[in-house]
Amino acid sequence: MVWDSKWAMSWSAVRYALHPPVIATFLLAASLSAAQAQGPGYLVPPPATDNVQSKPKYECDTPAAPVITLDTQSKYKQDDTQRATIDEDAEETYSEAVEPLRAYGRNLVRIANAYVKSNPKNTAAAACTLTWLDAWASANAMTDMRSKQAHFNLGQALGGFALAYLQVRNAPGLATDQKQRVEAWLKKLGQKLVGFMDKNKAMSGRNNHRYWAGLGATAAGLASDDKVLTRWGLDSVRIGLAQITPDGTLPLEMKRGKRARDYHIFAAEPLVTAAELARSQGIDLYAEHNGALKRLVDRVLASLDDPSFFEKATGSKQEAYPGDGTVPSSRIAWLEIHQSRHPSPEAEDVLSEKRPTGSSEIGGNTTLLFHGTE
Repeated sequence: MVWDSKWAMSWSAVRYALHPPVIATFLLAASLSAAQAQGPGYLVPPPATDNVQSKPKYECDTPAAPVITLDTQSKYKQDDTQRATIDEDAEETYSEAVEPLRAYGRNLVRIANAYVKSNPKNTAAAACTLTWLDAWASANAMTDMRSKQAHFNLGQALGGFALAYLQVRNAPGLATDQKQRVEAWLKKLGQKLVGFMDKNKAMSGRNNHRYWAGLGATAAGLASDDKVLTRWGLDSVRIGLAQITPDGTLPLEMKRGKRARDYHIFAAEPLVTAAELARSQGIDLYAEHNGALKRLVDRVLASLDDPSFFEKATGSKQEAYPGDGTVPSSRIAWLEIHQSRHPSPEAEDVLSEKRPTGSSEIGGNTTLLFHGTE
């Protein structure tokens, strides 16, 4: 049997495709493609009219009393310049003070995520989310911050509030007056952060605290359609991106000694989340400063199982993760966002063992929001 050159080339291609290294390449490509399968993200669009439950129900509990005043102090020993050694008494006092705020944030994003997850859409869950937000908005919650640390707490919490709202904002049938109060409240909290941070000339005005404030302001600005607030937030994030070195580290977080690795993880959370919000506005923060954000993510990924880089750089043995010694899923919830945009097999290996990942400060279940399945 004689084959012409066309068929000969085809058979050659088949033999090449069946070669084990090529098969492995195809499988990796398929894996990365699957990793890119995305959920709706934060800006959940309005559902189609035929994708709404006809009789939506959701057991909507009443939120706890709003936290209006906060006067927290650092949990670290005051004579520790690296802010790396915890003062046990101060930590207990701090935890008691912030637990009502944290509990509200956890429950709020759980309700918002319930709406996102529902199919057809359960608008009662969206209405419950709005009711929870309105309860705190109507009480002027988080408007009386009486310490520097309290403002840092606001910076972390505001992103979670606004990202929960963005998930439900486009749900049909929400009360207009509630939405207006919530948006005005989020804007007010964002402006409080701006006022505080613009006067903060300490290191915390340029380290992770600034990035968290940037995320909070960005999310609140998008939620309230305030372009000035959004711009300030993104510019704050850029303060962090500009500091990322060629080896993927943040100099101000390296100063944390034995907690340098963990503070790089902590700083990456608002930077990656804000980059995702910027993307919705046509701004590619992932690309800025020669792909600085990816360098940071790669450095963090490499350190999860092997902290030797940070130990050598700081001269300090890095704090071990609690429990089984692996990074808690809540600490790398942001990695799900990055993986949805810039997939890597290394990140997928980590995430596949930790899903679902979630953090109340970045909108809850990021596996649901950015991977699409739990």
